[in-house]
Amino acid sequence: MRNKVLFFLPLIALLSCKNDVKQAEEAKPAEVKEKQFLVTLDLIAKKDDNMHLYYTQDKSINFEETESVWAQIKGSDNVQQVVFKLPEDVIPTDFRIDLGYGKNVEQTEIVLKKMTFNYLDKMFVASGADIFNYFYPNQENTIVDKSTGVLKRKTVDQVTAPSIYPHTTLEEELIKITR
Repeated sequence: MRNKVLFFLPLIALLSCKNDVKQAEEAKPAEVKEKQFLVTLDLIAKKDDNMHLYYTQDKSINFEETESVWAQIKGSDNVQQVVFKLPEDVIPTDFRIDLGYGKNVEQTEIVLKKMTFNYLDKMFVASGADIFNYFYPNQENTIVDKSTGVLKRKTVDQVTAPSIYPHTTLEEELIKITR
């Protein structure tokens, strides 16, 4: 019997230490949030596609591939969230969003419901028709119904997806959450 006790004693001590470590980890204060800017789109896209978010840091709308992030989406009849994570420590001044990539004749429309911009503990949200107080459609390739949030290609077989560009009011909101 004494041998059994001696055998289980180290095992009990080991398990006890693991529990203490777990409790200590749970008791730690929340770590500092990442210094990463997030843009979340709540939208309906019925077909698989790729979304492209461009950003600038110099208050211009000279959007370049080097300052952009991609997100793949799976088609769905339901609202889904598309999250763009900018590189750490990037403080954007403007955004352009391409709601699809290339010629995708199956994607007849995108319904943009809400946009959320997060940085550290601050947030800015635009939803419904209010989105278009901060963005305007690219007239060359996009048809928009502001009341429903529906964005479409001008022609079904066009190579470019619907896209939206920033109004100066967006820059003002971005300044509020990044300062």
